[in-house]
Amino acid sequence: MEQMLRIAMLAVAVVAAVGATFAAQGQHRPTLFAARPAANLGPLSLMPPHSGLPIESTGRVEEWQNRRLVAAEAEAAARAAAAQAAADAKARAAARASVLAASAPPAATSIPSYPPGTVQDIITKAFTPLGATAVAWGLRVAKCESGYNPRAYNGAGPYYGLFQFLMSTFKATPFGGQDIYDPVANAGAAAWKYSQGGAGSWGCR
Repeated sequence: MEQMLRIAMLAVAVVAAVGATFAAQGQHRPTLFAARPAANLGPLSLMPPHSGLPIESTGRVEEWQNRRLVAAEAEAAARAAAAQAAADAKARAAARASVLAASAPPAATSIPSYPPGTVQDIITKAFTPLGATAVAWGLRVAKCESGYNPRAYNGAGPYYGLFQFLMSTFKATPFGGQDIYDPVANAGAAAWKYSQGGAGSWGCR
């Protein structure tokens, strides 16, 4: 009995010694999960803009914006140039039309009268059925081509008579069987040619 009591007291002493040892170690053990102080980031209002974007990404965005601006300016300049070119072309066309209108002979409103038998009278009678404008054209072209000379001749063609016909052209008219130097036949052939839309065959207008 005495021996068992000694053993129990020894066990209690051992347990007490072990507990004291663990208590001492617990006082000197470092804290593994100590909270770290938060970084001082300063007030939010002082944070730089786009602080969340890398510098490289920000630069690319600015370059893209610049390219869009340059493209828009180039497109606007091209549209302005096209509009100016169209306006210039319209102004040139109007100027040409004005020059042509000024150089064109005035439209005839009446048929002139000449002494019977004269060349001008022959031309007037040939063109009168076609109207005053046709009469004015016939008188103007005959004066330019031959100077109202029924026997005018130009070896370059050769050209003959009052309206300076080529012989082949004259013979293709209803008056081709007559004398090409006859002013009545020559003027009649010219009036027929005019009525068929052939006014452009003459160099004189």
